[in-house]
Amino acid sequence: MAISELVVESRTESGKGYAARLRKTGKIPAVRYGKQCPVSFFAVDRSAMERLLSEGGGSSLVALNVDGKGQNDEFLSIVKEVQRDPVSGRLIHADFYGVRYGVPILVEVPVVFEGKARGVAEGGLLQPVRRTLEIRCLPRKIPEHIVVDVTSLGIGDAIHVNDLRVEDVEFVAPVNFTIVTVQGVSGDVAVEGESEA
Repeated sequence: MAISELVVESRTESGKGYAARLRKTGKIPAVRYGKQCPVSFFAVDRSAMERLLSEGGGSSLVALNVDGKGQNDEFLSIVKEVQRDPVSGRLIHADFYGVRYGVPILVEVPVVFEGKARGVAEGGLLQPVRRTLEIRCLPRKIPEHIVVDVTSLGIGDAIHVNDLRVEDVEFVAPVNFTIVTVQGVSGDVAVEGESEA
């Protein structure tokens, strides 16, 4: 996975008044925290943050360039949460989670279904059970997405976690957890693990 760079400014001020003033300048308050990662407070350009979200999504790795001096510590960051104004939809705050280069982390990545299932051509219905999967891997090994080829699935067939092979990635879900299945038109095919979704 590529590492994006985001220029941020360190900040010491906080509070609603400061945040409102900051937003009027086109910036938003942000914070970074994490296991063994010291809490740091930043100001981030709103448009740069929107660009980061549209290009990489929530699981992309980010190197925070603090005050234009480059990355000054051993942590990469992942966008943990963003807050938006409920009326305008504009970004108003961002949380980053700091991760060490060489320490495996848990992260959720999207599942992309590829191909046309044989069972769909036979009149069945493709039923995705999970559209994201939680994985454990080193920060630099986080995949953009997990590709699941459904071409060979007939009616009543399913793909489970133990059917997936992704190098340097450990899946957290149980091995028999169903990711996708093809159901007959009657919809009477049982899906293992569906209650866990």
